[in-house]
Amino acid sequence: MVSDKPERNLTDDFLLCNRCGACRAVCPVAGALGEEWASARGKVELAEAFFRGEDLSDEDLQKTFGLCLHCMACEDNCPSGMRAHEVILAAKAEMARRGMIPLMKRIALKMLEGMDNVLFRMMRMLGLSRKGPPHGTGGKSPLSIFFPLLGWPRQRFFPLPKDKPFLRKGSEFYPASFFDEIMLDPARFTGKTIGDAGFDQVAASVLIDLVLKTRIKNRAERRRVYFFVGHTVNHFFPEEAEAIVLVLNILGIDVHAPFDQVCCGAPAFYTGDIEAARRAAAKAVERISRVPFDWIVTSCSSGGRMLKHEFPRLFDLSEDGFFNIAWDPVTEVFTRKSEGSSAREEYLETGELYRKQIEGRIFDINELIVDLLGMEKAVRGFDSMVVNIGEGQKESTEPDNPVDPRATVTYHHPCHLNRGQKIDWQPEIILESLPGWKYVRMKDADECCGGGGMFTFTYPDESETIAKRKIDAVEDADPGVVATACPLCRIQLMDMMKRRFATEAKENGLPPREIPVVSPVELLAGDLLKILK
Repeated sequence: MVSDKPERNLTDDFLLCNRCGACRAVCPVAGALGEEWASARGKVELAEAFFRGEDLSDEDLQKTFGLCLHCMACEDNCPSGMRAHEVILAAKAEMARRGMIPLMKRIALKMLEGMDNVLFRMMRMLGLSRKGPPHGTGGKSPLSIFFPLLGWPRQRFFPLPKDKPFLRKGSEFYPASFFDEIMLDPARFTGKTIGDAGFDQVAASVLIDLVLKTRIKNRAERRRVYFFVGHTVNHFFPEEAEAIVLVLNILGIDVHAPFDQVCCGAPAFYTGDIEAARRAAAKAVERISRVPFDWIVTSCSSGGRMLKHEFPRLFDLSEDGFFNIAWDPVTEVFTRKSEGSSAREEYLETGELYRKQIEGRIFDINELIVDLLGMEKAVRGFDSMVVNIGEGQKESTEPDNPVDPRATVTYHHPCHLNRGQKIDWQPEIILESLPGWKYVRMKDADECCGGGGMFTFTYPDESETIAKRKIDAVEDADPGVVATACPLCRIQLMDMMKRRFATEAKENGLPPREIPVVSPVELLAGDLLKILK
């Protein structure tokens, strides 16, 4: 699970760009700004000039390489197979090595080092936290007075952290035995309406049958997971973490969620601070290895990608390292600096620990659920989906079915889950299988929403421009709920949808609409609870 691409040195990628412009056609930043330098092709040209030692201003470098969402659409659409996304990361890493990370970013990264850092503790101490659900169309954020200082519009919606984070709120261990008594009698699910009256009874019957079979198997095998929670879910969406634990317990899996877990290093990594990311990754590996488990479960798309793909490169377990690139003026080729392998020696024990205990055992929650329940991707392809659940098979429900009373849900694909981990159909299969919801596919569901981790906060105007197409697609789908499988995409969608369907609607004399943004696993947990009641 380290990588789905052939191992190679990034220096080869500099030879592959033929300037065809395929990347520009799919780059959301280039589409928003309409400038050549904003495209992946433009950034690659600048990276080559940067590594060759040409005279370039720090301001231009920071702006050009900062305006990248790391959505990887350029890589997916490059006919030559060039990895422009990683060339950009290499440039960022060299800039960081030269001390070119802006001060505000350095401060933000420092504050994110601890899982329950001073920022979150201070916000809770001042009462800047929520007790209710994270959605709603009324009231301004109590922090909005500070938004103009950050370059944000006053109408921006930013969810407050929960009054209690998931970690430290409950237990460090959640046993599957909690559901033993209620799950022991399969007869209680037959001969009567399953779940709510509006449930699709065929789907409910198939789902509970799969759940019961899966639970029996997992309980017999005493399966355990390590739940790697992540900052954003821990503080802003603990409801999602609780739903993940619930579903895993129902499926017969014990869940470890240790309080001592730390950040995976993704914020530092995508800023280019490779050494900080490496330190964070090493600490994460050491903490994870303390607990026995069969699988590691993640619900943050960037965190999952870090654990699966980037940790091996941070510890130099792969020859495909791109953190030390040099230009040889004699041979006129890019090379990998020899000191790049120093990480292998410094983190030798950490690398071995990763290989022995972590590699190949990391799963996104949607990926693991689909694997355990035996759901399969339709042979007819992604755009014409048939859901195969066990022996039952049902075609996708048409969104305009007038007799279906269920509320509709659509789905946005996070870039670091879809392109970053190649997990695309699994969340949609879960949504298709829900007896209490009618799934409607969104147009261009895999286009970037403009969130991009810190991008939405650093470049709010560009982020809003990019998000417009996504919110147009949501409006066309007209769902009751939007689902996504990334907490940062969730924050972005909540903000942009609130502006469109609440703030702008009110300004235009229309009633405001509330469209919650949730994760697929939360909807699954809700349907399972209704079935088990």
